[in-house]
Amino acid sequence: MLHGPDNTDAVMHRGIAEVEAESVALMVGAAHGLATDDYTIPYVASWASSVPGKTPVEVVQSTAERVRGTAVKILDQLETSKVGDGTPPGLDRDALAQARSTGRRAPGASTSSGVRSPSKATVEAVAL
Repeated sequence: MLHGPDNTDAVMHRGIAEVEAESVALMVGAAHGLATDDYTIPYVASWASSVPGKTPVEVVQSTAERVRGTAVKILDQLETSKVGDGTPPGLDRDALAQARSTGRRAPGASTSSGVRSPSKATVEAVAL
């Protein structure tokens, strides 16, 4: 579904495929009340760090739409009750949107370099 031959990014680097697959699992699990973020966030951050020429945040952001679309397709096909919308635990979408609209740092941003920590940035990018 997500890693067919038409997805050249995933074929070219295993890190991208791992980021996408685990991010989809995070969103589907979150929609069913499963908190997998303790394992998933470091795992995704680690694989995102392995992609040459991109920061972990860039990797997650570049895969976000494919991840979201795949998670939605899966959730739409499941007949189970969902307890959430796939938003990972700890993500404050309103605060993130407000920070973006005002040009301020988003929650979890570092004060020294303006770069978000990989784990928080991973959650924010995946959930968008």
